Amino acid sequence: MVKKIYYQSQIAIDARNGTLIFNFIDSKICVQLFLLSHIIPPKGRVRGKRRQWKPSITECKDSFIIHTVLPADTVVIQERRKKVIKDLGLTLQPFIIVVGPQISDIDSAYVCVDKILYKVPSVLTALNICFKTFHVFNAIYPPESEHLWLLLQRILFMFSTKWDKMAPYVMEIITDMSNTDKENSV
Repeated sequence: MVKKIYYQSQIAIDARNGTLIFNFIDSKICVQLFLLSHIIPPKGRVRGKRRQWKPSITECKDSFIIHTVLPADTVVIQERRKKVIKDLGLTLQPFIIVVGPQISDIDSAYVCVDKILYKVPSVLTALNICFKTFHVFNAIYPPESEHLWLLLQRILFMFSTKWDKMAPYVMEIITDMSNTDKENSV
């Protein structure tokens, strides 16, 4: 009887540790996605229907992934994003919303497609679904973060399309990453 209780408690601890490790990895991925727009900032100007502008790092990040502390704020984020896009004369594209007390401590992730929020089990799943949504609906990447989506498309998902508009600095990053990968595999 004592052995049985001991093993059950060990299983419970292992299950909890597995959840903690999963949450740690998920939060780490979230932080990396947030930092991506700072590491590779947007360059050049973007043409909307109404005007041209140079997207900031914040605009790039917000078209890619947005963090909020409260789950109820997801509706406010959707409305704010719609307004920003409408003011620029663009169409709303899918994006990711993460909820948690901090970027490094994420409780839930959502993919926003038009007016609908899809709750997904992890940030990586949100990235995967958001990316695939662009291709299923033949939607264009948001101009503010197009360079990031193209980078992920080439490096993470490993494919290209005839519609890709690769900026030279993104191609340079892809080439450098490919060369580094080849050097490490030898």
